[in-house]
Amino acid sequence: MQDTKDQPGMLALARRSFLKLTGVGVGMATLTASTAGAKTSFIENYGAPSDGPSILPRPSDAYLLLNRTSFGVTSVSLAKVQEMGLSEYLEQQLDYESIDTTGLENLLDFHFPYINQDPSELGSKFPGDVIEITKQMTAATQYRQMYSERQLYEVMVEFWTNHFNIDINNGFGPILKPKDDREVIRKHALGNFGDLLFASARSPAMLFYLDNYYNVAEAPNENYARELMELHTLGVDGGYTEQDIKEVARCFTGWSIGFPGSGPDEGKFLFYSDAHDNGEKRVLGQRIRANGGVNDGLQVLGMLTAHPATANHIATKLCRYFIADEPDTATVEEVASAFSSSNGEIKDTLRALFNSSAFRKSYDKKFTTPSQFLGRIMRIVMDASGSYPRDNGQMFNRAQLLLGQLPFIWPSPDGYPQTQAHWSNTGALLNRWRLSFLLAFNGGLETPELSLDWNLLMGDANSIEELLVTMETGLLCREMLREDRENISQWLSSLAGEAPDSSLSRDVLVQLAPALAAILMSSAYFQMR
Repeated sequence: MQDTKDQPGMLALARRSFLKLTGVGVGMATLTASTAGAKTSFIENYGAPSDGPSILPRPSDAYLLLNRTSFGVTSVSLAKVQEMGLSEYLEQQLDYESIDTTGLENLLDFHFPYINQDPSELGSKFPGDVIEITKQMTAATQYRQMYSERQLYEVMVEFWTNHFNIDINNGFGPILKPKDDREVIRKHALGNFGDLLFASARSPAMLFYLDNYYNVAEAPNENYARELMELHTLGVDGGYTEQDIKEVARCFTGWSIGFPGSGPDEGKFLFYSDAHDNGEKRVLGQRIRANGGVNDGLQVLGMLTAHPATANHIATKLCRYFIADEPDTATVEEVASAFSSSNGEIKDTLRALFNSSAFRKSYDKKFTTPSQFLGRIMRIVMDASGSYPRDNGQMFNRAQLLLGQLPFIWPSPDGYPQTQAHWSNTGALLNRWRLSFLLAFNGGLETPELSLDWNLLMGDANSIEELLVTMETGLLCREMLREDRENISQWLSSLAGEAPDSSLSRDVLVQLAPALAAILMSSAYFQMR
C-alpha cells in the first residue's frame, strides 16, 4: 500500500463517503439489517413499532440494564457490571448515597457556583446574570449525567425534572430553579413520591412557573391545579372533572412566594391567609371542611398521592421511560401495585420494574434521547482518556442545541418527550449523524474539549478487520450482524485500497478510525436501547 503522505485525499474521501453512506439526502446505504434473508436499511428499524421484534442481535442482559439505568454503556462500565452482577449493581445504584461523588461536586461548585446559591443570593444578579445562571445550571446537569458514578440517580433526576417540568427561562426562573433542583428534584429523586410532590407544591419555582403565586380567593387561578392533576398525579384520564380543578384551585389560594428583592422572605414559600378561600370545598367526592387554611392544599396533596390513578399514571410513565413507548397493561399494573403497596417509595417501584419480564425482553425497544446519545459518547471518551474534559459552561451547549434537548428549557409543563416518534424524525436523525461526523473528525464544533482521540480506542489493531473488531467492542459494546460488519469492512477497504486483513500502518488506521466511529455512532446499534 502507498504511504498516506502520497494520498492526501484519503481523509476528504472518508468524509465524502461518510455523507454518502449516512444518506444525507439519499437515504442510508450501509449497516443493513437482515431478516428472513432480506436486507433493509437500518433506518427502517428506527421507524419500527416500539413493541415489535428487534432485527438486531440481542445484547447482553448487563448491557440492557446498564443502558437503561445510565447515560450510556461503555466497555469499562459494562465490564464492571458483569463482574459485580446485575442485582448487586442495581442495589448499589439504588443506594446512591453510598457512592462517593465528592470530587465531582467540588469541581462543579468551583466552576459553577450559581447552582448552589439561594434565591436571595441570585436575586442580586437579576437580570444581568440570568444567562450565566442558566448556562451554569445546564453545564452542571450535563456534567453529572455524563460523569457521575450515581448513574441511576441522575437518570431519575432527569425523569422527575421532566415530570415536574419548569422552564428556567421564565421570568424569575433563573433565580428560583437552582433551589428547586437541589431541594425538590435531587433531594427526592430516589426517595418517596409523596415527599417529592409535597416539596414541588411548595417550591417557589413551581408556584411562579404555574402562576399560583397570584391565586387568590377573589380570582382563583387554575393553572397549577390543572397541571397538578393532569401531569403530576392522576393523569389526563385520571377521573377528575373541570369542577375538581376549580375546587383544587380554591384549596391552593394564598399559596405564594416571597419575590426576589422583597426582603428576608425572598425566594421562600409563603402562605397568605387573607388571600385564601376559607369556604368548604369538595374534591374527587371528598369533603374539605371550611376554615382549613393551608391544610386545604396539604389535604389535596395527600389525597392525590394515595389515589390509584396516580399509581397508574406514575407507573405508566416509568414503564414508558424504561421499557417501551407503549408498555403493556400487565406490567404497568405490576409496577403500580409496587408503588401503592410501598406508599410511593420510588426504589421499591423501580425494583418491581427492573425485575419484570417485560423489562428483560425490552432490548432495542427504546430510542436514545439526545442527552443519552451525547452522554454515551462523552462517557466513552472519559473511559478511554481516564479523565473528563473541563467545561466552561458552553462545551456541550452547541451539541445539545443541535440535538434539541438542552436541560431546563422545554417551554411547556409536560417536559421533554420520551418516545421514539419525537426523536427519530428525519431532521433529528440528520442532526445526530452530523454530530457524529463532527465529533469523529475532531473539532468540528470548534470545541477542542469534544475532540475524540481515536488512538485511545484503536488498541493494537493493525488491519481493517482488527480495527473493526476493536471499535465494535469499545464503542458499541454489542455484536453486529455479519452483513453489517462485512459492509463496513468493504467500505473501509475501498478507502484504504487494501484488503480487510492486510497489515496497515498506524497512520492509515488513524485516518480510517474517525470514519468508522462516525458510522458506528450513527447506527441503530448505538442509538437503539
